[in-house]
Amino acid sequence: MSDAIDPQKMTVLCGIGEIQFACEAALGCPGFVTSLANLAPELSLELLEAADLGDFTTVRQLITKIGRWYDFIGQCARNRGRDPWVLPGFTAGHIYVGVTKAAMDILGLAGGPVRGPGDDLTAPEQEQLRAILSDIGLMSGPQTAAEVIS
Repeated sequence: MSDAIDPQKMTVLCGIGEIQFACEAALGCPGFVTSLANLAPELSLELLEAADLGDFTTVRQLITKIGRWYDFIGQCARNRGRDPWVLPGFTAGHIYVGVTKAAMDILGLAGGPVRGPGDDLTAPEQEQLRAILSDIGLMSGPQTAAEVIS
């Protein structure tokens, strides 16, 4: 795709976030679209800089860390079956919106509720997400809603 466009007029980015970018960076892709940067921009930027330097050892380490985020998004999508924001016959899911907003709320950022037809995370999913955020170093430990508010 990049070979088919004029680089002075357009830049082609990886649209599926950090995980796919790790592979596309080796082909010269200059960047990616990400939901994770809403709450952990330092991780996304570190990945971009490591790929730009050709430091694929660091890229691999970051993807291993960030992979928990994407695995969880996939699990939440499977929990719901067909995504209400996606037309029948298409497979892309948008639960990442609910996951991102819940993560922002957990971290004390302004996430807020998901607009319909999407949906928010269930209470058990929110607890799982707290543990994941802690595991990947985005918080010191699982927090309750009361701890975030105080």
